[in-house]
Amino acid sequence: MIGAISNALSGLTSATKKVDSAAERIANVTTPQEDGSPSDVDLTTEAVNLKIGEIAYKANISVLQAAKEMSEELGRLFDKKV
Repeated sequence: MIGAISNALSGLTSATKKVDSAAERIANVTTPQEDGSPSDVDLTTEAVNLKIGEIAYKANISVLQAAKEMSEELGRLFDKKV
């Protein structure tokens, strides 16, 4: 169960980084590149990246919730046996 929690936390970190990156690129869409050329940010791609991050975040939260429920149930089972 600790492995599931560790994996979920790692997934949350990854999803957060993906959302942060997409949000930063969207925020800088009107900022020209260093050479003065227009921004090459594709808003469609970044919107998809935001959605992917959201879905990944929700999935990892679900894993944490399932691990919590399993832990609680395990505790109840031990209480009944002891």
